[in-house]
Amino acid sequence: MWLLAVGLAERGRRIAAVVIQPPCGGLTPRVAGVSMVAPSPGLSLPGALGKLGRVVALTRVLGAVDAPVVVQRSAGAATGLAGLVAWTRRRRFVYSTSSVIEFDLAAAGERPLSVHLFHLGVRLARTVVVQTPEQVELCRERFGREPVLIKSLAEPQAARRGEPEAFLWVGRLARYKRPEAFVELARAVPEARFWIVPVATGAAELGSLEALRAASKELPNLELQAPRPRGELGELIARAVAVVSTTHSEGMPNVFLEGWARGVPALTLSHDPDGVIAREGVGAFAAGSVPRFAELAREMWAGRNDQDDLARSCRDYVAREHSIDAAVNTWEQVLGLRTKIE
Repeated sequence: MWLLAVGLAERGRRIAAVVIQPPCGGLTPRVAGVSMVAPSPGLSLPGALGKLGRVVALTRVLGAVDAPVVVQRSAGAATGLAGLVAWTRRRRFVYSTSSVIEFDLAAAGERPLSVHLFHLGVRLARTVVVQTPEQVELCRERFGREPVLIKSLAEPQAARRGEPEAFLWVGRLARYKRPEAFVELARAVPEARFWIVPVATGAAELGSLEALRAASKELPNLELQAPRPRGELGELIARAVAVVSTTHSEGMPNVFLEGWARGVPALTLSHDPDGVIAREGVGAFAAGSVPRFAELAREMWAGRNDQDDLARSCRDYVAREHSIDAAVNTWEQVLGLRTKIE
């Protein structure tokens, strides 16, 4: 979404991004032509009152921006709130999916109120934008909506150089992402090196972080890496044998796109988004089999210095299917800024 915002700003569009205020404060008001806006923290109270305060703060900032088009991404209560603000002000509202999980939030353990607000937002949306043909079918089936397919954006990157050093897992410590499966992969393939970059965004995830710290002390081939800015993370991706996913289900992971743009393949346990890994030859998919997952990792580790053809496939795929210009053209049409898709 950031690449989209910058791409639109570069074409002279006025763009505001509603973001979370950094813990240290001091949000930069404008970055790369995009206005940065953060809700006030709201009521600093625990429980329901604190949540009410955050709802009020989000509603106020969306109303204050008063944009002709509101785009909201990632399922939750915020989808309904953004949709309601847009509806009351007679503004165009667009919802953009980020994962296949969003098509069955209740099964993913989301609270009933958040599920209801999310579905309200989807109903209020003028347009639903999805990432893959797989999500097109899910949108028709679960929401009864005909979506617009716009593939995720990926910036061109320099091809990686040097010997790949380790398998890389990056992500939030959400339960469905199953970081423990990456730990077990490191245990099953002791000859290889493994890097994990975990991001804990709440108290519920701190326990997982402590478990990972303990595992990294136990396993000499597993290294816990600190979260870092995107530019520094790109440097780490460029040194990876493969970017690894252990999640049950996924959209089109940004970390895959970052890897493919550099010629780094993907290795995934349970979900191949829209079958792209198998179809395009941009990595390896274990189809949910833990033994096969370990076998594929061994093969990739043994052949890590002979990935030229694989790297070429990865870079060609991103250039062909995820270019920024093509995606921004389609987004301009969705936002009512262009009369037809070029």
